[in-house]
Amino acid sequence: MMHPETIIAIAFSITNIFRLFAYLPQIVLLIGERETPAVSVATWAIFLASNAVTALYAAIVVVDLTMSHIIFGKYDLLRVYFGLVLWKRWRSRNFRLANCPQ
Repeated sequence: MMHPETIIAIAFSITNIFRLFAYLPQIVLLIGERETPAVSVATWAIFLASNAVTALYAAIVVVDLTMSHIIFGKYDLLRVYFGLVLWKRWRSRNFRLANCPQ
């Protein structure tokens, strides 16, 4: 019989690995979009900060490098997503400004 801690650790790893791959379709969709008005920058910034702190917590406090690597992987994909949103918003704003009648 497995200990509850082991079952929880396995469940944590599996669900977070699935979450890691769940970001990929979002990134692909975002790449195809010209603008990103429906994406909440504040929400994704909170997700990004939360994953960074959780990864550091796993590495430094819990000292679980497997957990830390999984969370850092999510953090890296979130950085890509967040960076794409910011870049597309910046590019869209500059395009609109460049095409404004003077």
